[in-house]
Amino acid sequence: MPYTVAAALRVKKKHVAEFTRLVKRHAANSVTKEPGCVSFEVTVDRDDPRRFLFYEIYLTEADFQAHTETPWFKRQMERTGHMVDGDFEIFCFGNRIAAPNK
Repeated sequence: MPYTVAAALRVKKKHVAEFTRLVKRHAANSVTKEPGCVSFEVTVDRDDPRRFLFYEIYLTEADFQAHTETPWFKRQMERTGHMVDGDFEIFCFGNRIAAPNK
């Protein structure tokens, strides 16, 4: 069953450009190097360019857990952890009921 993870966070103003550059690489690595990562989207709030939303879909929860053990995940956390402004929210869902495509 697909496993979806969403996370919302704010980045310190002085780190937005660097965080954006790093997260683009991280998302690309996740989708291209992890067979269990179906989608890895990152969106920026239109009213607050410091607020990011991550939306990730994995084939299974185990695939998400494997994602957190990859070298690029660990490197991302090391490089960007200090850039986050405050706490962040993480939501995990495992019962997708609709996924229409164009």
